Amino acid sequence: MLTERTWVHPFLNNLMDLIPADVESLVDAGCGRGIIGALTRIYRNASRTVGLDVWQPYINFCKRYKLYDELYVIDLGKNPLPFGNKEFEVATCVETIEHLPRNEGEKLLAELERIAETVIVSTPSHFFPNVAFDENPHERHLCRWTVTDFRKRRYNVVGVGEYSFPVRNLPIPVQKLGSRIPQLFRFLLARKNIPKR
Repeated sequence: MLTERTWVHPFLNNLMDLIPADVESLVDAGCGRGIIGALTRIYRNASRTVGLDVWQPYINFCKRYKLYDELYVIDLGKNPLPFGNKEFEVATCVETIEHLPRNEGEKLLAELERIAETVIVSTPSHFFPNVAFDENPHERHLCRWTVTDFRKRRYNVVGVGEYSFPVRNLPIPVQKLGSRIPQLFRFLLARKNIPKR
């Protein structure tokens, strides 16, 4: 049974700014309960949205509310994604990659880079254990991704959300460090535009 969630990603505005207003196609890897699908339906005019998740109850939830045009149950780190090269303009992977073992996360990024022109990933900037949620055994955090990990793959990385330390109302010059020192923030938001071949 799905529980009521009151927490939402504190950086959704930053993420939506990275998705072009005129996006035609978007695939959401690890769609969960469909927040990206819902926001894309409301604020973008995509003609094709696809949600992927390993857990059937989340897929059922997204189907019930028609949050995506297509939905697939797929183990993201173990299987090649069933799409052609550059089939999508944008691929999102929001708060998902940390739930996979490192080698499976690497495979997933390679697959997203294969099927999309732009890949957008978010993940916590620090490792913290996560308990099963919604009775979903896939909710545990298995690895940490760093700024260096993403930059090695040629992603642009910024820090988003709250600060990763308990301080309120930092001076404006310190607040602007999100793009220079992403580790200061609780979440990393990484984007890569893949050149067409």
